[in-house]
Amino acid sequence: MTSGEGEPYMLPRDNQESQRLNDQHEYFRQLSHGHLIHPSIPARQIHAVADVATGTGLWLRQLADELTLSRPVHGEESSFFVGFDISQQQFPPADSLPSQMKFVVHDMVDAFPAQYHERFDLVNVRLVSYAVKASDLDRVVRNITQLLKPGGYLQWQETDAGDCWGHPETPTVTAWANYVMAEKVDRGLLPGIAAPLAKSILSLPATIPEGYQNPVSWSKEMMRLIHLETVSTLDHPSPAVEADKKMVVMTVAIVLLTSRINRKSGELDRESSTSGKAEKLREEIKSMNATLEAIQRGGDMNSSWNFDVTWIVARKAIPVDINKGWMTIKKPPA
Repeated sequence: MTSGEGEPYMLPRDNQESQRLNDQHEYFRQLSHGHLIHPSIPARQIHAVADVATGTGLWLRQLADELTLSRPVHGEESSFFVGFDISQQQFPPADSLPSQMKFVVHDMVDAFPAQYHERFDLVNVRLVSYAVKASDLDRVVRNITQLLKPGGYLQWQETDAGDCWGHPETPTVTAWANYVMAEKVDRGLLPGIAAPLAKSILSLPATIPEGYQNPVSWSKEMMRLIHLETVSTLDHPSPAVEADKKMVVMTVAIVLLTSRINRKSGELDRESSTSGKAEKLREEIKSMNATLEAIQRGGDMNSSWNFDVTWIVARKAIPVDINKGWMTIKKPPA
């Protein structure tokens, strides 16, 4: 089954796509030097975790294994893991999950249920640039940060078609990237999400009551930037990253270009066959199919492929009485 005709999400939701997502997760873990959470986040303080746009939930399940194996589970600090996604089609079977984990259908454009507000030490988001409309970005960021406890951490990773490049830059390489970015714009998505995302996260205001202060950042902003990094496949030390980067790019290239071809073919079916628009659509579809065939054959897609991933870590404000100590709150002992 594919994503709905009216929704911005560009990718299918079937078994083949679930396997691609799992393979992509393993690749991104290698790209992130084996880290599921950034080293700037104190893992020993993380007990409640939300994964937004969780897909198959593989990131969440692997993190749960890491955290629960590394420490005892007891009292109020028992671990708690929730995966949220707009669709349950790719969730793992409920009977395969540990008792402290669950998956919930929810659209991040809408406010999360109150029971999850300020519930989590860590919220993870990854690769939603093909799902979040430009007009919804600020609302999505606001909804997601509402899940965090005071002092909780937000981790967000993104990459876009425009973050990929191939040398030499062949006509097929350029055509693919241009088609995908055009499709994003047509669906109301951002052609590049990284800069607007960072700006949105850092512009959220915090409510600090009179007589309180925010030692996380000493400011009125809700989120403090802890870490901002560009992780690149270029000259990456991992042999696995080097060996598989072209496969990762070309696999997603086929999926994304097919999405545009299918949508434009639907437009053509609804258009009068003799109209000028229909003729333009036929020409574009023909050109896109030629690009798709070239990708599938290898052809002049045999470039040296690389791409960048933006990795953002931010921490939520903590209101502290001005008469109370704040240093161990700002930097808890290891």
